[in-house]
Amino acid sequence: MKCPVTDREDMVDDCYIEIQFGYGSDKDMWTYKFGDKHGAVHDVVGKKVLEAIQSLMPEGRSVEDFGEDTLAEGQKQWEAEWEAMTQEERDKCKAEWGIV
Repeated sequence: MKCPVTDREDMVDDCYIEIQFGYGSDKDMWTYKFGDKHGAVHDVVGKKVLEAIQSLMPEGRSVEDFGEDTLAEGQKQWEAEWEAMTQEERDKCKAEWGIV
């Protein structure tokens, strides 16, 4: 897989970036999508975008304030779903996953 932004082929991790401009901007109603129809971009691209945004923020603020650990949230949701399943439903899932 090749990054459409950097042309790097060493894509171990990927990144998806979307920037939307609202009404009144000189980029009025334009949306830029990196990592959609052109394929994922290298994670270094996303990290550089975060660095650029961080450089614009006042002292004491962080891009991390806008982040969300979706892996952890997904894990919590999956655990809740698993707990709500009957033993029969759990056994079916395990069989589908090849864990019998």
